[in-house]
Amino acid sequence: MKAKLILSIALLMGIAVSSVQAQSIADRERYQRERITEGYRNGSLNRGEAYRLSREQQKIRHDYRRYKWNDGRLSRHERRKLHREQQRASRHIYWHKHHGRHRFD
Repeated sequence: MKAKLILSIALLMGIAVSSVQAQSIADRERYQRERITEGYRNGSLNRGEAYRLSREQQKIRHDYRRYKWNDGRLSRHERRKLHREQQRASRHIYWHKHHGRHRFD
């Protein structure tokens, strides 16, 4: 009886951790899209830069969906790969917003 209870609690905790990790990936992706939109609106990104950065976000989203579709969960390796892709995309957004050409309206 106790073993079943402990097993069910461990299973529920595993599901909760998995959904939290997936949520943090989605939150970060949404935040990066907002950074791109804000950069385009304030002129620190031109249309081409914003387009390329948005395409990079689409690729990350595509990879995430493909990983989830394969077996319904993200392995440690897949989470690491997505994290690296998001880190790289974040650096690209920062660089283009601060070092790229500026548009003056």
